[in-house]
Amino acid sequence: MSSSVMHTQAATEQPFFGHLLMGVSRTWRSVLEVRLRELGLTDATWAPLFHLHAAAQPLNLKQLAQRVGLDSSSLVRVVDVLEQRGLLQRQQDAADRRNKQLLLTEQGHLMVADVRAKLQQAESQLLAGMDSAVIEQLYAGMMLLHERLCALQQQDRAEGVAA
Repeated sequence: MSSSVMHTQAATEQPFFGHLLMGVSRTWRSVLEVRLRELGLTDATWAPLFHLHAAAQPLNLKQLAQRVGLDSSSLVRVVDVLEQRGLLQRQQDAADRRNKQLLLTEQGHLMVADVRAKLQQAESQLLAGMDSAVIEQLYAGMMLLHERLCALQQQDRAEGVAA
């Protein structure tokens, strides 16, 4: 088979679904990174703020790391930066003095509101002009994908596959 035929065939093939999903995610994160830069935040710093804001109770470092998808040692520097900026504080856990609970400060809650506004603006621009039925289908499809990916994660853990 000639290289021009192979090139044409390769150009017309659909990418693997997972590859496309990763590309969409990477591009979305890049867009958000640019938009949140003026707030002095990166992907690494705004996500922990959101998880702390959404939590029903204070989280410790390990719990926050699990929610953000990082290991605790990687998150320590991020938490240090957020604490230095006055966006969160560490507080001794009354039940276990060895643990520190992470809480948003008032300034942290205000920052989450600013981030939320930036995210909503970017999302509105992304979805502008799309039919509401298409948006609902996309949302339902993404929710289903998320559920299935979580199930695969649990299956891998149960089978002892390292994360």
